[in-house]
Amino acid sequence: MASPAYGGQSGSSANSRPASLTGNASSMPIPVLSYNTPEERHGGGGDLSHSSGERLDASPPATPHQALLGSSDGGGVQFASYRSEKRGNEDYAEGREGGSVDPKWLPLPLRLWFWLPLVVVLVLGAIGLEIALHFSKKNQGWKSSGDIGSTENALHYVYTLPPVIVMAVPYVDLVHGDSPPHRSLLLDYTRYNNFFVWSRAAANRHYLVALASLMVLLSMSFQPLAAALLAVRDTWLAQPGKSIQFHAIYKFRANRLLGVNIFNQRAIGLNQNNQFNDLTSFLTASGYAGASILYDLGDPPFIHQGYTVGLFDLPTFITSNGSVIANTTAVKSVPNCVPVSVNMNQTTTGWDNSVSSGNCSITWSVDQNARTLFGTNTTVCNPEVPQQFLPVVFWFFTYETTPPQSSATLCSPTIELWDVEATADVSTGNLTNIRELRPFSSASNFSSLAANVTGAPLEGRAYNGIQFNLTDPDEFVTRRGEALQLQLPAAVFQAAVASPEGVIGSFDANKFVNLVTRVYTTYLALVASTVYFLPHQEPLVVEVRSFQKRVWLSDVAVHLLTTAMLLLALFATLIQLFHRHDRRQLRLKHEPGTIASAVSIGAQTGMGDLLAGRQRAEEMDNILRGKRFRIEPRTMKIIMEGEEGYEVAASPMDRRRSVFAALQNARLGSRRFSTQPPGTPKSPASPGRQQGV
Repeated sequence: MASPAYGGQSGSSANSRPASLTGNASSMPIPVLSYNTPEERHGGGGDLSHSSGERLDASPPATPHQALLGSSDGGGVQFASYRSEKRGNEDYAEGREGGSVDPKWLPLPLRLWFWLPLVVVLVLGAIGLEIALHFSKKNQGWKSSGDIGSTENALHYVYTLPPVIVMAVPYVDLVHGDSPPHRSLLLDYTRYNNFFVWSRAAANRHYLVALASLMVLLSMSFQPLAAALLAVRDTWLAQPGKSIQFHAIYKFRANRLLGVNIFNQRAIGLNQNNQFNDLTSFLTASGYAGASILYDLGDPPFIHQGYTVGLFDLPTFITSNGSVIANTTAVKSVPNCVPVSVNMNQTTTGWDNSVSSGNCSITWSVDQNARTLFGTNTTVCNPEVPQQFLPVVFWFFTYETTPPQSSATLCSPTIELWDVEATADVSTGNLTNIRELRPFSSASNFSSLAANVTGAPLEGRAYNGIQFNLTDPDEFVTRRGEALQLQLPAAVFQAAVASPEGVIGSFDANKFVNLVTRVYTTYLALVASTVYFLPHQEPLVVEVRSFQKRVWLSDVAVHLLTTAMLLLALFATLIQLFHRHDRRQLRLKHEPGTIASAVSIGAQTGMGDLLAGRQRAEEMDNILRGKRFRIEPRTMKIIMEGEEGYEVAASPMDRRRSVFAALQNARLGSRRFSTQPPGTPKSPASPGRQQGV
């Protein structure tokens, strides 16, 4: 077999090269060239062989400098021979005992077992975030058990993937061959800022680096989005159920579903105790009602805007700052106050005043001993109606104007019994809301004692709180009754004095009816709490709500982070697949980056001789300008165009294309691609060419 030759030169032509260009190229393996006639190749199925009998695939020359040797008549053609790609890994097995393949160094983030689970975690994490957001809204957040602001997010591990691809690109470009210095030896993307490296990579047509750099920018959004992901909010939420009687296991289980067990302490029923008979309950109620309008005290506990709810235990064992919601019974006191006209007749000593409404009437007289007078009394109506249930009149008279003025308000109080949903403050018992559910009936809760209210003697009627059916009252009880007739109208009159309109304006605008309604409603509701409820203990299930610190997911942060994670997972997968294809011929045996690593792949080469003694950047740029480089796949050394072995450093059947050129099936610059199946010789003397293949 003839000696191998390169580019139409004899095998000894390599000896004529300068020593600075050859380096140690004489030690590199030389591809075997075989000489066959077209008939022999055709008869042998187009296969080429060397002295060892190994089957080789025919291929066109790697560069224009490598020519096929043969005569013009088609006899004895010389072909460059390359090993089959199916046996490509065997090229790296030489020099090892037993013929095993040398292990190659691969960065951790580029290994399948590392990046594939990372992509899966990103996708599952994005799905999990949306699911967690759904349950965050459904459950009104989660219970907070610490400072979530000190928790670090594990998503920072995604930063490790793109930088490795950035650092590996110069070696990938070298292994594909014909790489200029600015895209290989002088290239270092790690020097550029992350916000600008993608534009530099795009200019060099390193689209994988550009995309990976954009991924880095996208992953930078993870930290602020993760920081905004969770928020602790004060959430108005029901407390978990508990029971006062913890020894009853069945009750505890029921409370987990229904609420909190407490005890109701009052039931509807007529309470004519000693305080009722001596009018103490009525007198104290009138005192609070009068003070409430003068000092704006508001409603007392378990009373709200005329509704009186039976006393029940407050679940302070659960919380002291919240609300309790109970389905219970209430007495609604309605004063039914309306203004009525007054007939005034002047006498020698004063004025006679009378009021008539329906079949009810009342008359009172005033003298001139005082400038302003007021009072209250019951009307004369049906004699069959006891006086404690009769309508009452609040009247006011003044000599401050000319002529004098008089005002009267007729009130016909009633009560209504309701099943209600009462909301009370846990710490004070003040009612914040009353919602009527249904009218009270015998089937209602706490109705066992209500017969003497709905039936005899009350028959559903309301005490007017002004007149009473007393039997032989003592002097003190009589004085209390008289005080009641003065205390309530006195409070109304004092409220009129303190009003913006004053007393005269209240007469002119007839403001007394509003003041009377307010005072009388409070008075009747207070009377109801002591007169229409009896002590009676029954279990009561309530709901307790309070503001709790709950961890919520932010809608905007979740949606943005989910989108970023899915985009990162998608592009990470694409980059890994394309980069895996790009680096398939790169088999580094150590981690690059150290001085020893640089010497091992660049020393004793033409490139090393060129750079010897040159340490300034401009000197290295000038000496390398216009030259091209490759990595010899067996030794992983950098060789320069013109050196021995450069033409066969990379298989011409495996030319690199960019990601987008590969997707578009387009040519990239001066890179050449075979358009015929592997194994078909492309030569003017080829039998395939002669047969029109």
